[in-house]
Amino acid sequence: MAARPATRRTPVPTVDAAARPAIRDFTGGAAGHVLEWDVRPVYDFMFSMSGEVGTTDDLPIADREWATESRGNLSSERRDAFDRMCETQTAVHLASFVVERRSIETAGALVEALEAAGPAALLRSMFSETAATDPTIAPILERALSGDATALEQLRAALPEWHREERLAMLANPVDTHREIVDLTRAWAEAFGPIEGRIKAMLVRDYELRAEDRATLTGSDLIERTTGGVRWLPEPGIRRVVLAPSYFARPFNFLLAGADWRFFGYPVSDEAIDSPDPLAPPPQVLRLHRALGDGTRLRILKLLTERDLYLTEIAQQLDLSKPTIKHHLALLRAAGLLTVVESGAVVYYSLRRARLDDASIDLKQFLVG
Repeated sequence: MAARPATRRTPVPTVDAAARPAIRDFTGGAAGHVLEWDVRPVYDFMFSMSGEVGTTDDLPIADREWATESRGNLSSERRDAFDRMCETQTAVHLASFVVERRSIETAGALVEALEAAGPAALLRSMFSETAATDPTIAPILERALSGDATALEQLRAALPEWHREERLAMLANPVDTHREIVDLTRAWAEAFGPIEGRIKAMLVRDYELRAEDRATLTGSDLIERTTGGVRWLPEPGIRRVVLAPSYFARPFNFLLAGADWRFFGYPVSDEAIDSPDPLAPPPQVLRLHRALGDGTRLRILKLLTERDLYLTEIAQQLDLSKPTIKHHLALLRAAGLLTVVESGAVVYYSLRRARLDDASIDLKQFLVG
């Protein structure tokens, strides 16, 4: 479930002010960091390219149709590139390029910046999370970018299995990869341009709705409330934490990492979206009952009633692949049933027991008021 903004509103900045990152400084000691609220619509442009967009009813039907039609309008060559880069979430990692370049505001500006950056700078950004997780990868990556074939074999052994092949394919010919990404983003920007203003208005609206949270919550509590259940514990060396609202991410969070920063792309709240249908059930009711209507997800919840678990433990106990379990966990988190705790490379899941009591309450409130 998307985090609910407080109902009491405090004065909020104008749209122009909201377009600039709001900064909360939590520096002090080794774990100090600055928390930024970044409402640039360019993030949503990249997230709109995710293969998961439109797979749930968290977006209105018109925008689900927009995503489907925009993919269908791509040429066969671009559609092939889309399938390889977007269905595997590779395109989401373009957000790292933007986190590191604060002047990029729009889809059009991103296309220009990508083209000007060249292959090496682009691929360094897209590998930022991998390099942050394993510092030994950065020097090997530099050798691969310079054309060292032996470096590719070293990366094959070092990269996580779940994205190994797609990452190696990107490095096999960096010039072609750069050209393909620029071409695809340029084509997608043409489709995104007409809706960019409307999307930005929703991002700003979500930012405004969370004014009281920003005034009353700090650090990990603010991140957990905003993301609807992702609890991040400060890490030594992390100086910058970015919270970016996203319309097209709904109902998922997109988490990225760099050497000294962490990024949380979170779904905008239900209240930030205009609903044209007065009979439409609240999205949080749909998410909750969708999450509870699956046998595998109910088994996951049953396991978590006993203790907190790591992803690997859940996958082993249910004899399912990690990607499959991650999909189920994302839907449970979106329904507000889980807390995801992140501390460096350690991620574990815990049950939010109080949310279980809300199932019948929310449904009754929708039906009879």
